[in-house]
Amino acid sequence: MNKLISICVFAIGTALVCSCTNHFPEKVEWYISKHNILNDQGKGELDLREALDIDYDTMYVFYSLTPLNGIQNIIGIKTYGDAEDPYTALIGSDSEMCRIIFIKNNRVVYDDDYYYYEYKLDLQFEKFRKISGYGIFDGSPIAVHGYIYTKHHFTVSRVSDDRYIME
Repeated sequence: MNKLISICVFAIGTALVCSCTNHFPEKVEWYISKHNILNDQGKGELDLREALDIDYDTMYVFYSLTPLNGIQNIIGIKTYGDAEDPYTALIGSDSEMCRIIFIKNNRVVYDDDYYYYEYKLDLQFEKFRKISGYGIFDGSPIAVHGYIYTKHHFTVSRVSDDRYIME
């Protein structure tokens, strides 16, 4: 009985810790405020590796409702994603979000869904290099597009008291 209680307490504790995980923009917003990186004009430089506490080579951004198989083809990792069948799966479920994927040595080191309307941070990913590929969705070939960025340093600008642009 004590063992069962211990297991339950451990499971609940783990669930609570995992549920407190911040999303990509929250981590960046926290980093900006904690490290006071903005100058008097509201501009500053940010190393995203430090802000997210990860090391990566490449960042990819894909809009929601993109076929998972096409993303796998573009990033070069056939095992990416948790769908049973990547040929019938789409990432995300909301047209107001995108998926951000960070790769290091051909391995995903971090990924997150970024609901850009929910946060103070506006990542200007559409200024990244556009990347195109193909996938299969529901048995038909389909063009897939995303954005790729290989630099780690970004400029952050405060555009109002509660909005930042990161480019």
